[in-house]
Amino acid sequence: MTTPRLAAFASDNAAPAHPAVLDALIRANDRAVAAYGNDPITERAAQRLRDAFACPDAEVLFAFTGTGANIIALSAAVRPWHEILCSDIAHVLLDETGGPVRISGAQLTRLPSDDGIIDAAELDRRVVRRGDVHHSQPSLVSLTQSTENGRIWPVAALREFVDRAHALDLLVHIDGSRVANAIAALGVEPYEAIGDADIVTVGGTKNGLLLGDAILVRRPERFDGIRFVQKQIGQLASKQRYVSAQFEAVLTDGLWLQTAAHANAMAAELSSGLRTLGFRLAVPTEANEVFVYLESAARERISRYALHQPDPLTPIYRFVCSWATTADEVSDVLELLRSG
Repeated sequence: MTTPRLAAFASDNAAPAHPAVLDALIRANDRAVAAYGNDPITERAAQRLRDAFACPDAEVLFAFTGTGANIIALSAAVRPWHEILCSDIAHVLLDETGGPVRISGAQLTRLPSDDGIIDAAELDRRVVRRGDVHHSQPSLVSLTQSTENGRIWPVAALREFVDRAHALDLLVHIDGSRVANAIAALGVEPYEAIGDADIVTVGGTKNGLLLGDAILVRRPERFDGIRFVQKQIGQLASKQRYVSAQFEAVLTDGLWLQTAAHANAMAAELSSGLRTLGFRLAVPTEANEVFVYLESAARERISRYALHQPDPLTPIYRFVCSWATTADEVSDVLELLRSG
């Protein structure tokens, strides 16, 4: 029988739920409450998210998954003749099975990027045919913070990019499945890590939740009908309190940023150790993901661990650290590689 590979670095999706989250679910289970988010737990969780991002007028929705949250955010903003711009490695482009396109009907167009960081000049090139009936109309740009390759948009660069998008009459969506890791790494207030984005999906599943991501609608007037989209695609939980209670737990006393900071620290330790051993990083380690070149012999030495290989034809492997990653696990990987 084949021994299952350890999932400690496979993905932060593989991590267990944080004990505070499980405790919150037990507390939420004590009595009957109103369904579909009309309950005090959901109200408190939504307010905590508004407070965290200093956005008192935002509308807040909760979804089961990050893909669901992204589809809701994008589909509520566009019409079928519109164009959604994103990076060439965007999760909404490569890892959501065409969901945003199927539900919205809009075209999804990839822009060249530096590991997910897009040059603002690309936006100017994409709007020159606006108004021509023969072409999809650029309407929104989707960014990821931190990016799919573990890079972080610096505060000033993100602010400049979003301002340029708005000047071109483009809405801005931020896929924040790992936004807590970006905030912790930058050491800034949460609102600074999202610029003046119009809508943000806030990751929970990757940061200690059993399941669930949130949508922070910073300009509700630009996303009319978003709750209908949420219902249509099956992302409105009837027992909403079990999703929102988890967010209330991690948003209390800054737990969501503490867990993210731990994940980042473990990634930094692993990254430093790999470089000390002579391994070459494919991407600078800026948050909780480490991308490294591993030839077959090195990969075999750590075969007990499941890892993601983004491109099967390139020997680059991704390690993802989570709130539950331990220093012993990091040390074990480095010791196995050292022994070769």
